[in-house]
Formats: sequence, C-alpha cells, structure tokens
Amino acid sequence: MEVHHHPDLHHRRKKFREYLLEFVMIFLAVSLGFMAESLRENIGDKEKERQYIVSLVNDLKADTSNMIHAIDSNRMKIDSLKAMMALSRKSLSDKDVRKSLYYYSAVWVGRIYSFGNQDATMMQLKNGGGLRLIRRDHVADSIALYDNELKDVFAAGELYREAFTEALQATQEVIDYTVYNDSAYEEVWHGKPALLLPLVTEDPQKIHLLYNKIDFEIGATRNFINNLQELLPGAIRLIGFLQQKYDLDQGD
Repeated sequence: MEVHHHPDLHHRRKKFREYLLEFVMIFLAVSLGFMAESLRENIGDKEKERQYIVSLVNDLKADTSNMIHAIDSNRMKIDSLKAMMALSRKSLSDKDVRKSLYYYSAVWVGRIYSFGNQDATMMQLKNGGGLRLIRRDHVADSIALYDNELKDVFAAGELYREAFTEALQATQEVIDYTVYNDSAYEEVWHGKPALLLPLVTEDPQKIHLLYNKIDFEIGATRNFINNLQELLPGAIRLIGFLQQKYDLDQGD
C-alpha cells in the first residue's frame, strides 16, 4: 500500500519585509566588518607614518651634523690650499719654500671631505611606497623639496671630487714622495732643511699646471661649501617642521 505525502499546505511563506530585514542585517554585518578592518589598517598606517617621520628626523639630524663637519673641514682645506698657492710667487730653489710645497701637497691636497646623507628612510619613502602613508598637509611636499635640493649638493660634490683627483694627480707628477722613506732627508722633517728636497720634474709647465689644478680645487671646494650652506638651513627647518607636525619630542 503506497502512502502519498502531500505538501504542507499550511507552510508560511516569508513576507518581503522579512527578506528585506535579513538583507539589511547581513549588509550591516559585512559593512561593520569592513569598517573595522579599514579602521585597523588606518591605525596601522598612522603608526607606520609616525615611525617613518621619526626615522627621517633622525636621518636629518645626522645630515646636519655631517654638513657642518664637511663645511668646517673644507674651509680649513681652502685656507691651506690658498697658502700653497702663495708659493707659486716664490722660488722653489729656496729650501723652506720647497719644504712647504711638500707639506701642503702631502697633508692637504690628498684630503677630501665629502658629504654623504643618511638616505635609508628616504629610499623607503620613495621606493618602498612609504610616501603614500604621508598624509599630513605639506609634509610630503617638504620632504620631496629637500630630496630635490640634495641633488644640487651631490652635483657640486662630483665636481669637488673631480677637482681633488686632478690636483692629486698633478701633485704626484711633481712631488717625489719617495723622500719620505729616504733617511738622507730625515733632518728636513725635523725643521732643519739641510738638503733641497727633490722634485720629479723641474719643468716649469708641469709646476704651473700643478698650481692651476690647485686653484681649480679651491674653486670646486668653495662651490661645494656654498651648496652645503644653502642646504643646511632647509634641513634644520624641515626637522622643526616635522617635529611640530607630528608632535615629536626633541629626543625622538
């Protein structure tokens, strides 16, 4: 005997308002979840932004210290190279003059005081997508402006290094550095120029070229200093601006 089950004719169908309410509840749940996730990401981004700025401020402080050192050191170098240039108007047959030429050539022509900025944070901001996190007014623009001004310093630094290399090479073609290891000239270095220090060449053109290269190095060094002096106040202002914008303590 077969038994047939008839559908429940009394099963209640949901009303449209109930479907609508379920849809609204699901929509609200999804929206709140999205908003919560967005809020977490926003809080995380703000924390990362602050970390970037703290790190950048520390880099800028190191930059300003390096700038000051490079400026002061290169000023001393210019003074010494100018004293060396004064020898061009004196006779190299004089033992004291020739000793001075050796001194300035060995001590100052071979020195270079370059500037290297702390760029780890800047590289992360530029190449690691960190700039998208910098959202406070004018901060990203100020950072970009400083980064652009650095290019002028680096260009001046390239000229400075080129002048240093050429002056050093010209010096090596005139000065006989082997005398520093020659015992016959030992008394000369103790203030008794008993012997006339030898030169690799007595060729007046070579010696004149040496002084020309020294003069070029003086000009390139002065130009390098000028660029650093123009950048330094901007770096100091940027530090203060970032500290004010992000309410950083001086110790941060």
